[in-house]
Amino acid sequence: MLKPHIQKIIRVQTSENRDVVNGTLLDRNERVESFNDKTYRSIIKNISRFSLNATPDIQNLYKKISKLFKIKIHNIYVGQGITELMSHIIFSLVKKNEEVVILDPTYPMYEVLCNLHGVKCKKWKFNKSLSLEINDLKKIITNKTKVIFLVNPNLPIEFEFNDKLKKEIYKMCIKKNIIIAYDEAYYHFGSKTEIKNAITKKNIIVMRTFSKAWGLPSIRLGFLVTNKKLCEYISKCRSLVETNALSYQIAMWALSNKKILNNHVSQIKSGSKFIHKNLKKSNITFRGGNVTNAVLIKLNSKKEAEDLRVHMRKKKIYIRGNFKEKIENYIRISLGPINKMKIFIKAFDNWLKIRK
Repeated sequence: MLKPHIQKIIRVQTSENRDVVNGTLLDRNERVESFNDKTYRSIIKNISRFSLNATPDIQNLYKKISKLFKIKIHNIYVGQGITELMSHIIFSLVKKNEEVVILDPTYPMYEVLCNLHGVKCKKWKFNKSLSLEINDLKKIITNKTKVIFLVNPNLPIEFEFNDKLKKEIYKMCIKKNIIIAYDEAYYHFGSKTEIKNAITKKNIIVMRTFSKAWGLPSIRLGFLVTNKKLCEYISKCRSLVETNALSYQIAMWALSNKKILNNHVSQIKSGSKFIHKNLKKSNITFRGGNVTNAVLIKLNSKKEAEDLRVHMRKKKIYIRGNFKEKIENYIRISLGPINKMKIFIKAFDNWLKIRK
């Protein structure tokens, strides 16, 4: 028998049929520029032929993460990206008659996973000023609320939780025995982390990924950090092993070459300044690019946003559109090095001249 709650879910495949070799990939908050030949060869050399016929032992990955971030191994759980970690948190901590709170809009897989697990998903919505109000959160929390997922900083609307707001949320959640799960996918671009609190507090989890600042979304790898008891409990959800041999070895290479992360973040910061400067010059309203790797650009209407997306796609410049509600007339571009940002700005300026 097919499950009705799964039948109701609508899944849309995004970013299909892109020319990843010749195109400019600005639609998925990925690394915009491919790795150069030297770096690519370095990665390939790190993959052992002896690893392909055996199940990987990833204890060295735990040790690497532990050493780099100064976290004890018993506080770490490795998973197949933040998406799988989210799923394990929901599966292990929320019953079917209980509730999860997510931001709206945010990473769409939060709502998908709630629906797949059959738990109620309540949305803390951004207001007309594209900000979050603590009173709006208080209105949707009930005795059935078990987990609040806070993407910090958030996208597509860039929003960073300040210390005051974090403390208010924590105070409320500790009273009601609610878990706070911080999604820190974009942490390396300039926001503050909650890792220390995740280790010492009983109700905080932090999730990290290799997809954004490391520029390795294809290996589908991430990890969470929390207190020993909670970490041990959630990690019972793991598969036979936490990841595959190729992802494991590439992650080991990355952790030994942190300059890759630092250089990538530096490129994005430079690209962000370039984009900001040029959008201001054209009197275009925008937001973001301060603590994340993306910028929202406001257009006159939803139709105009779609027209721009189609126009760019014809030029093999891939941007993100089709947003809902308060940002339906925005497009989003991923940030990268200045040479890639110049491609977008040139095409965008030309479009501005011909738009109807």
